[in-house]
Amino acid sequence: MSATRPNCGTRRVPEPECLVPPQTRWYRPGFGLICRQVMLPLFIAVLLLFVFMVQILLRRLGVEGLQLPAWIYAGGALLCILRGIYMVRVTLIHPIARVHDWVSQVSDGDMRARITEPGTGDFEGLIRDINALGQRMLELHEGLEEQVAEQTRSLEQKTQSLELLYEVVTSSTRFDTVEALLSHFMSRFGEVFRARAAVIRILARGRLELVDSHGLEPDSPWLAGPVTLREMLRRRSREEGRNAADLKDVEFERLEDDREDSARAMFVATIPMLCRGTYLGYLQLFLHDGETVNEDTRKMFLNVGQHLGVMIEQSRLDDESERLFTVEARARLANELHDSLAQTLASLRIQVRVLDETLHQGEEQVTWEELEKLETQVEEAISELRSLIGQFRAPYQSQEVAGSVAKLVERCRDDTSLSVFLQNEWQDDTLTPAMRADVIRIVQEALTNVRKHADADTVRVLLRHRDGSFRIVVEDDGIGYDENRLPGAAAPGEHIGRQIMAERAERLGADLKLESEPGEGSRVTLEFECRDGRTVTEAGAE
Repeated sequence: MSATRPNCGTRRVPEPECLVPPQTRWYRPGFGLICRQVMLPLFIAVLLLFVFMVQILLRRLGVEGLQLPAWIYAGGALLCILRGIYMVRVTLIHPIARVHDWVSQVSDGDMRARITEPGTGDFEGLIRDINALGQRMLELHEGLEEQVAEQTRSLEQKTQSLELLYEVVTSSTRFDTVEALLSHFMSRFGEVFRARAAVIRILARGRLELVDSHGLEPDSPWLAGPVTLREMLRRRSREEGRNAADLKDVEFERLEDDREDSARAMFVATIPMLCRGTYLGYLQLFLHDGETVNEDTRKMFLNVGQHLGVMIEQSRLDDESERLFTVEARARLANELHDSLAQTLASLRIQVRVLDETLHQGEEQVTWEELEKLETQVEEAISELRSLIGQFRAPYQSQEVAGSVAKLVERCRDDTSLSVFLQNEWQDDTLTPAMRADVIRIVQEALTNVRKHADADTVRVLLRHRDGSFRIVVEDDGIGYDENRLPGAAAPGEHIGRQIMAERAERLGADLKLESEPGEGSRVTLEFECRDGRTVTEAGAE
């Protein structure tokens, strides 16, 4: 039973190229070296011994013939044997010993070791080829050492570059200003890449402002500036093959060193600092011409430039955020002052007018009542001012909407002769404290406007909350107003209540309506939806 071997396609692996062509002369099939150098003397010695034995046999048989002395045969055989031994030593043992010594020297690291060529013999070609192989190995060894040294330098530079990149990423909070940060990394770049000088500029209002430099004379043209971005684009466009897009790539410009004591050529590496494709400035390194700048270095330059650009942009965003926070805090303080202390002072002004009228009427009992109300208003003003100074929060913020509005209604009843009715349909809500404060302040502003301007007799306040839907209504039966005849320009700080109400409604994502007709009273309506502390607008944005 025979098994059939499957016909599998085999891939022929190419043989490696020989370092030294094989020598065919030193070995010959057949007799060659052994026959000519060693076997021939031994063959002659055996032949002499054979003749000597034949002669002894013939002598015993009584056959007459040429008779030679025995010592001649013995001496000839001995000479032939000694000749064979000598040839084995000279032509075989000595060359092999030289090869062995060469292998030992090479193994010990002496790549310059060579075998002494015999000059003649069948091993001459082999030894010549071995010496050629040793020379080739020496060249490869020296080339490998150079490559290893070059790779070591490259790895050291990459390691330093990665350390620098890590430092760029993690050191943004160690410096007070972005200028100090950029100056630090400009110096670090110079150390890592052995730059003779460095310059760094950032773009501000269309001009490349000098941040810092080192290694250059104060009157150097590289420090002249500031340089406008338009001038740089125009200079790039005049150069052959350059365009505005090159601002976002690393540029290498070759120049001659203008110092008398240095004849080495140099070049300038201009590294752009980018953030999301936006040009924010550049870092220039003045490098010696012998420095290795390859594609990896170029990519690393671009990567670090992008990180520096992100840090510049982050610093600008932080400054803008701080400015906006200050503006927002001032606006919030103004709103709180308007909604709390300003309204309390306005109530005090009304109470003072009432007290003045009472004094003129001479009614002592009413006068004492108005004085007590005035004292209460002053105490409330002091309390609200302390609350604003101490915690900067609304006095009703920590309370529920229904309870706070009930207090506002009660206060309005006590301070005026208005009939104020509260219709409370407000269930438990999930509003945040800030949202509750906005709702309370809108109701408070609406009631204050009724007291100051409506000349009404009756006010109705509706609070309704069902299944995440909120509706607040404040309406009166006063004189009303014409939207088209509202006063325009006023003194700073006056008539800003409507604007503040609109801002609060916008934060709530609510629909605020102010409705009125002359002689028909007015109505303020606030409607919005909120679930789990998020308005419908916020949920839709997510």
